[in-house]
Amino acid sequence: MNEIEIVNPAARSAHVPQFTEKTFYLEEFYGKSLLFALIPPSGERLSELDSLVKTLRELRRNQTRCILIASAGALPRLVKRLGRMLTTPPVTFNPAKGLRTRPYPPDSAVAQIWQGLRAGSIVVAAAETGDPDDLVIFAQELASRLRVFKLLMLERGGGLRDKDGAIDSFVDLRRIRRALGLETDKLRRATIRAARRALLDGVASVNLTTPRGVYEELFSFLGSGTLLTEQRYANVRQISIDDFEEVEALIRRGQNEGFLLRRSDSEIASLLPSCFGYRVGDEHLAGICALLTEPYRRERAGEITALYTLTRFLGEGVATELVREVVAEARKRRLRYVFACTSEERAARFFSRLRFGRARFRRVSPAKIAAAKWRGYEKARIAHLAIFRCDLD
Repeated sequence: MNEIEIVNPAARSAHVPQFTEKTFYLEEFYGKSLLFALIPPSGERLSELDSLVKTLRELRRNQTRCILIASAGALPRLVKRLGRMLTTPPVTFNPAKGLRTRPYPPDSAVAQIWQGLRAGSIVVAAAETGDPDDLVIFAQELASRLRVFKLLMLERGGGLRDKDGAIDSFVDLRRIRRALGLETDKLRRATIRAARRALLDGVASVNLTTPRGVYEELFSFLGSGTLLTEQRYANVRQISIDDFEEVEALIRRGQNEGFLLRRSDSEIASLLPSCFGYRVGDEHLAGICALLTEPYRRERAGEITALYTLTRFLGEGVATELVREVVAEARKRRLRYVFACTSEERAARFFSRLRFGRARFRRVSPAKIAAAKWRGYEKARIAHLAIFRCDLD
């Protein structure tokens, strides 16, 4: 959502290091416990397990602890596909006998799971049931008992869908009732209710996706299903120095996609100290925005720049929340005004609609913002920019 510089795609790859989102997710999952539940009939086809096995292989190398829940019918295929990755025999549970006892699973079973995790980082737990509803409840009970970092419900229906039939990428507890209202399938409703209980019991997040889409759901910003969290995932704050590497990667991603102006390493570094991030729960960044003030100190002005939202989060209000926080920061710094420049039509429409109380963005001429902005700037490019100014006095 910034100035765009169109370059040859081949030139992009030659000058910009390839950004792999998987790296950041692996760092997030390091040392954590994830529980995967294959909801029948998921897992009854060997081909369905390819993405799951690929995911587990990455997580095992990453020292992430993984627990797999499957029905007794799917267990032989799962064990066969895991092969040497499975170093301990499956743990077997009978939900029909155990769910009414508390705590469930009992301490002895939890200790058995832990011993298996210590031995090989992957444990398979088989449920003596072929009933999808029973397995959903069992998976939720186990996830809640273990307080795992993430519960992944793998079923052929995949993620939840909104009223228009599109995948609803994110749902928090306040929106779960709406999701239930849109769902007519009995099993899907049971899965949503189980996800809600897991979140209330302390599981950090729940993902609903297909077995074939689990790798993309865990390791890409695009995702393939629905992420459910307890609280609204909006968490906008100024980034720390430990976030700089992730933010720099997002800026480069925005440049590669043609949404952000291409900058040198030093120019990117100058943006990082005043960059704000929109974080999904306690997990990863959904968007970024910087407030550049040093070049415009004499005029007490600030430039809103490097505003970028990941595709998966478009339409979720991420950009608005980021700019709101940047404007609040500009007020704290006693700036007279902030401005933004863009050559992208979508970004221009976005700024033209922005209003925070009395403060609103107005389209202005180049002469109405800090002259320092135009030093070394090509006049031909200025003519293609939409410039917006928001007065803060």
